[in-house]
Amino acid sequence: RHVFYKNTTSRHRHTIMSKPPTDYRRIGYAVLSFTIGVWAFVKVNSISGPAFEPILAACGNSEIAIENFAKETGYHSYVPELGLGAFKILVCLITQFLLELRETHPAGLIVWGGVIVVALPLNLMMTATAGRKGASGPVIYPTVIGLLCQLLGISVIFPMIYNPSYYYSGSRLGVPVTNVRILFGVLLSLPATMLTYFVFAAPTGGRIWEVSAGILGGPILAMMGLPLWLDRSSTLEATRENVTRSNDLIQKSYNILGAVSFIFYACLMAVVYQTYGFAFNEVWRDIWTEAGPSVAFMTIDTGVLFVGVLLFIAYHSEWKAMEALLMTPLLGPGAACSMVLKELENESSLALMLSEGKKVA
Repeated sequence: RHVFYKNTTSRHRHTIMSKPPTDYRRIGYAVLSFTIGVWAFVKVNSISGPAFEPILAACGNSEIAIENFAKETGYHSYVPELGLGAFKILVCLITQFLLELRETHPAGLIVWGGVIVVALPLNLMMTATAGRKGASGPVIYPTVIGLLCQLLGISVIFPMIYNPSYYYSGSRLGVPVTNVRILFGVLLSLPATMLTYFVFAAPTGGRIWEVSAGILGGPILAMMGLPLWLDRSSTLEATRENVTRSNDLIQKSYNILGAVSFIFYACLMAVVYQTYGFAFNEVWRDIWTEAGPSVAFMTIDTGVLFVGVLLFIAYHSEWKAMEALLMTPLLGPGAACSMVLKELENESSLALMLSEGKKVA
């Protein structure tokens, strides 16, 4: 059963019938998003740089045997194999980073969980974008984007590199992709959520904790999409059948990711309420004004990533971005953005079919 949610009010019609963005619009959004990414890069480095320097020195010391690392440095042991060679130091660093978040309860859980909540719909969006016919530039290399996010932080890479490159990529919402690509986009969104549970629930002295922290901090998650190089989405024609099939599955996928994101958000809000009640000044104190470097880093990550997603949405429709922002307190940022991205995809699919129909006629 194929469902297109038709909106005939003027509030929604502008999304379906809008003209391609002008160069001024692209430039404006690209400059704004890039500037926010640069600010995030400077800010997180000023906060975390001094704290991370001794950790990086210890992690990069080749004279220390892995089995003696914890004893000789005082830092937590890690699983270097999860770095696949090139990212061994990063796995070591992120293991210590996650340990600090784990030990800073509940602020560490709140801010790390915040990034997971915001990012849940992004894997689907980015995976679909990479395969759309006509797309070009960095957006068609999500694995590279993912690795850069691991190295520099998603709050830096998404607004500074991904958004500007998307605006000039030629990619269009509604252009069909294969079912395999869409399902990969959903499946790739879920491991980080499960690993987060182990990082904040499993004993820190156990192997499960070390492996979970190492996978979250290493290249493996970013490289899970490599099989999609064999995908043929970029060759699909925008026929009515392909557009309808693709849109139907994307709608269901955003529903799933929105539901998971809402549940995670509700759990985080329950933790906040149990710890702080309605003392929001105390929440702000623990996640920002008096926060340690890891917690402050993740506070920036969460906030800037959410702004970056809103800019992605606003590029297509400022009304939709406002809609997502207004729904966020109730549904959480991930679920709110999932709903809006779903609407944009549906309306763009309908517009694409209308335009293709006119060409045929």
